[in-house]
Amino acid sequence: MTGRFQVDLLRPGRAAYSWRDWFLGSQGPRRLVVVAMGCALALGLLLIAGLLPSYWRMSSDLAALPRLRQEVSTSQNDLNLLRANLGGLAAEARRHVRWGDLLTALSNQTPPTFKLQKVEALPASAPAPGQAPTAARAAAGGLRIEALTPLRSGSAPLVDAAQFMAGLMRDPALNRRYELRSWDVRPAAASAGDASPPLLQISVVLGEKAS
Repeated sequence: MTGRFQVDLLRPGRAAYSWRDWFLGSQGPRRLVVVAMGCALALGLLLIAGLLPSYWRMSSDLAALPRLRQEVSTSQNDLNLLRANLGGLAAEARRHVRWGDLLTALSNQTPPTFKLQKVEALPASAPAPGQAPTAARAAAGGLRIEALTPLRSGSAPLVDAAQFMAGLMRDPALNRRYELRSWDVRPAAASAGDASPPLLQISVVLGEKAS
């Protein structure tokens, strides 16, 4: 029977064990326990060092959630207000464009003998349930245009009125949105003591086309 052993020449009188003997010798179990405890301690320290920052960060994020929810709610309210303001500005811009188109058409189509007195928008009224389509179109908004022209013999005032209405309906900006609803020509009411020539009042009502 033979066995392997090592002799430590630097420390005579004491046997030197190999790394296998260090774990498998008589002190091996105790040393294994010590090594295992050291590894467990190192692993615990590594886990703590890795988890604590994440835990602190998550705690900070959870604590900030109510503030973030409040900021999101405030931003949503501001966004809704901004959207409403933009909608109002867009509607106002469209109204200005429509009135600009109307004034341009009136300046181009009004005869020299006509003097515009009033241009007003007619508000739209909601049709009653079961109302006929013609009545529903009549309830839509529109424009009322009133003008004065001197009373002359013959049919010249009526011809001017007809050309005025035809010119308005030929204008692309107005024809795209409005249609002729009604018109009226009658003598204008003269004020007491007014010595000016008699006038005719022309009233034209344009209704919005059904979309």
